[in-house]
Amino acid sequence: MKNEHRRILIVDADSKAAQDLSSLLIDDDYDVETSEGISKAAERLKNVKFDCVIMDVNLPEMKGYEAVPILKAIDPKIQIVMTAAKNSAELEMKVRKQDIFYYYIKSFEREELKEAVRDVFKKLGRVKEVKEMNKPSTILVVDDDPNFVTAMGLVLRSKGYEVEAAYNSEEAMEKVKRVKPNLILLDIMMEKLTDGFDICYKLKHDPELKKIPVLAVSAIAEKTGFKFSPVTDGEYFEADDYVEKPVKPEILLKRIEKLLKG
Repeated sequence: MKNEHRRILIVDADSKAAQDLSSLLIDDDYDVETSEGISKAAERLKNVKFDCVIMDVNLPEMKGYEAVPILKAIDPKIQIVMTAAKNSAELEMKVRKQDIFYYYIKSFEREELKEAVRDVFKKLGRVKEVKEMNKPSTILVVDDDPNFVTAMGLVLRSKGYEVEAAYNSEEAMEKVKRVKPNLILLDIMMEKLTDGFDICYKLKHDPELKKIPVLAVSAIAEKTGFKFSPVTDGEYFEADDYVEKPVKPEILLKRIEKLLKG
């Protein structure tokens, strides 16, 4: 069911671009309508309460930035995201003189525009209404073996997870802080035999990161004969769970699901 409390009006003379953007936003559970010109858009705004207008600079009747005062006169609280296929210093100056929320260049990543729209609704105090539950969990695979990382990526993506990869301890810590994954799949022995231990220690002693589940995956038993278990050896390796390589996908997925559920 469409959410009537998060209405977006797209005003763009390029009907294909408008439809593509509409589909993108509908997937995020917004209620979206489109209009090819400012006249119809203005009439629609008089009859329906919209929260956000995404408007292109090139419209049939006038430039989009010239239409901003018209829309604001109808609804002073409307949040306007201005878009342009190509930018220039002169165009940007004209756009930013207007009372707009965000200026987006269409050649940039779509995620930037989606984030701007999310920020609109954060400003309006409706962030909790955004459909977060269907967002897939992100899993960071930390392993110095590219073949293992590739194989794990295929297994995890087949179940709808988003996957990030890191191949050493420095890259792992950088990605954890930047991506904030929902779970970390961590090899124990990498460039250094203690890399996995060091990473896990840093994670579990960081107030912002310690709640991220760590599932250790290693051939440590096969290579060293050391039988490891977080249950009995958790004092010096605080991983939340452990599986031995070679990993059986069905076992790995069950362990991951259990950790994500908490």
